[in-house]
Amino acid sequence: MIQFSHAIADPEGLHARPIAAIAATLAPLSSAVTIRVGERSSEARDLMGMLGLGARGGSTIEVTIEGPDEEQAAEALRAVLP
Repeated sequence: MIQFSHAIADPEGLHARPIAAIAATLAPLSSAVTIRVGERSSEARDLMGMLGLGARGGSTIEVTIEGPDEEQAAEALRAVLP
């Protein structure tokens, strides 16, 4: 299991475009990726769930990755997070 925090640098936060990029990046991978903001959490591939997190610019998200390709998923996710 890999866990890390990430501060959202985009002033618009996690909106549709970066969420779609996250989902597309993770699509070929099999690890489970959960993103948490405060008390809310969502599977990273769930577009509506991710929008519901309400992550704004400056928010810190907590990422948990678990599965056979978790290191590859972590590296790919870090590259696309705003």
